[in-house]
Amino acid sequence: AKITNLDKLTYAEAVLKAKEIKAVEALKITASSSAVKGSITVKWTVKGDSSAADGFQVYRSLKMNSGFGTKAFFTTTDNTKRTYKNTKSLKKGTRYYYKIRAYKVVDGVKYYSDWSNKAYRIAK
Repeated sequence: AKITNLDKLTYAEAVLKAKEIKAVEALKITASSSAVKGSITVKWTVKGDSSAADGFQVYRSLKMNSGFGTKAFFTTTDNTKRTYKNTKSLKKGTRYYYKIRAYKVVDGVKYYSDWSNKAYRIAK
């Protein structure tokens, strides 16, 4: 079969997309947190090519291993933002767990890195 220029272009695009997906999936995220009265700040570092991400998702739970839900608590659309200040719906004396992942949208589909470690903090 003859390979057309269009086929070559489609193949090149597919290779590029696969690379982009692989790059975001390869990111390693490490989370930490701190608390002051009325807020908990979650910070994270990214190992790998962080420009591969479109942004980050922060999930929150009251339990360590469940309860994070299927929807992100907070989403950044900036791959350079590495911090989130949680001021809403915090109850003093309650422990909150946070986990973060990077995401990349390729052809309307979101691809993700692995989850970070869980950072937890008691609200002050």
